[in-house]
Amino acid sequence: MSERLSDEDRGILAIVRYNKLTKRTEIVKQWQLGRTQITFEWRSRCNLWGRFGGGWNWNLGLQASRSSTIINLLIFSLRFDRIKKEQADGGEDG
Repeated sequence: MSERLSDEDRGILAIVRYNKLTKRTEIVKQWQLGRTQITFEWRSRCNLWGRFGGGWNWNLGLQASRSSTIINLLIFSLRFDRIKKEQADGGEDG
């Protein structure tokens, strides 16, 4: 079977296997204040894909969309998500 895989596919499989063998070092904490969910995320720079993915270990900036804002502060990120009123009240997803 491995003879049919391209070099790129074998590389992807190697990364998947490596990720199963090594535990990702990270801290993820979540809080909810009213209709806002706040997420703190920190990852070790020793992770295969870096702290922020794609090999990036340092990131400073702001990302925003209609319902989310992410603030990257060099080694960790804070994410603010606005929750729909129905979900905040404990209603059905839909």
